[in-house]
Amino acid sequence: MDSLNSYLVGIARCDITPPVGIRLCGFAARTEPSTGIYDPLQAVATVVDDGQDAVLIIAADLLGFYDRCEPVRQALTGALPIPESHIVLAGSHTHCGPHIREFDRPRLGPPDPAYLALLTDRIVAAARTAWETRSAARLRFGSGHCGFAVSRRRLRPDGLVEWGPDESGPHDHGVPVLTASNPAGELTGILYNYACHPTSRGGLLVGGDYVGLTHDRIATHFPGIPAGFLQGCGADLKPRPVDLAATTFVPREVDEVQSLGDELGDAVARVVRSGDMQEISGPLAVQRRTIQLETVAPDVAVAERVLANSERLLGPWAEKVLHAAEHGIELDRSASFEIQTVTFGRSLAMVTLAGEITVEHGLRLKQELGATFDHVLVVGYANHLAGYIPVKRQIPEGGYCVEWANRFQGRPGRWVDETEEQIHRTIHEMLGL
Repeated sequence: MDSLNSYLVGIARCDITPPVGIRLCGFAARTEPSTGIYDPLQAVATVVDDGQDAVLIIAADLLGFYDRCEPVRQALTGALPIPESHIVLAGSHTHCGPHIREFDRPRLGPPDPAYLALLTDRIVAAARTAWETRSAARLRFGSGHCGFAVSRRRLRPDGLVEWGPDESGPHDHGVPVLTASNPAGELTGILYNYACHPTSRGGLLVGGDYVGLTHDRIATHFPGIPAGFLQGCGADLKPRPVDLAATTFVPREVDEVQSLGDELGDAVARVVRSGDMQEISGPLAVQRRTIQLETVAPDVAVAERVLANSERLLGPWAEKVLHAAEHGIELDRSASFEIQTVTFGRSLAMVTLAGEITVEHGLRLKQELGATFDHVLVVGYANHLAGYIPVKRQIPEGGYCVEWANRFQGRPGRWVDETEEQIHRTIHEMLGL
């Protein structure tokens, strides 16, 4: 490897589309089997090796890896000379993908063991191919713009939020793009990033939402080139309604989702073709740290109201809280949260976060880390997700990503006020800042 081609890079893509009839996860009230496929699902394995260290990034069209993270990582380390700490498992967060997590067992039944085996086998095979075919490559980074993400936290006059589109809310319309090219300058792979929930569709058809259709659009620009998607900090963002004057979100038809995929795919293509992408250089360094996040104590009065109102989806949480209060049981208020940093000298810092991360986390990291690194890439929905992680500013506003989601996941309460600072302090420490 010479100074220009300072990395060995391998990229491979595989099909991870489940069989029709598998149950889909992401929308809590949906329990019926799937009835068809509107777009296949994929996983892209990318290996970057600087001769001293290596990282493996799996970008998969899944809700997330959740409790499949550990077995998939173990299978990968059994097949490749890469430690678990150097493996990034990133889900696109499509809500029209297969049920694979134990958390959904009470509503959806057990995950399909045959599909779990197929998923793992295909990801491992793609990763092995990426490893075995790695070759001298140049990495470049650039960023474009795509404007369809809007906040889904509409602020009411009383200072609380309600569910609905809010164009004035915080958002991140950046489209970071990382490319690999061979020594002849020919494109060999793309990783791209956007911060927005892939929830423009509902229903019972398997598909990757706007992400899968973006893959398809990119393929029209760059035939045969694998393109993997890394979800950003889009927990509180959603694709804009078709009717821009709408005050609520309505599921899109497939052709309407296609317009989103075309918009993002064209944005990626513009970045790649711009001529403004900058060289990534410097030694590769990968770190992993797991911290313990804490929740506030459970609110017994809220639990009583939930049961009185027969709120089905939160019933198990309320019953657990009231049972603990009645019997003097101290509920576990901690949760593991994994952070990885992948740096290429000072030219690029990639940060992965194991949760549904609201957009202001990503904006803050880009601003603060941008003082030290030329480029910053923030990936949410990575590895074993701990749930929604709002910023401190959002806590008094309440709403789905502050209160409801933690209860649905069985956590005693919302995260403590110090959570945002704990996460960002840890990232700064890992990067020596």
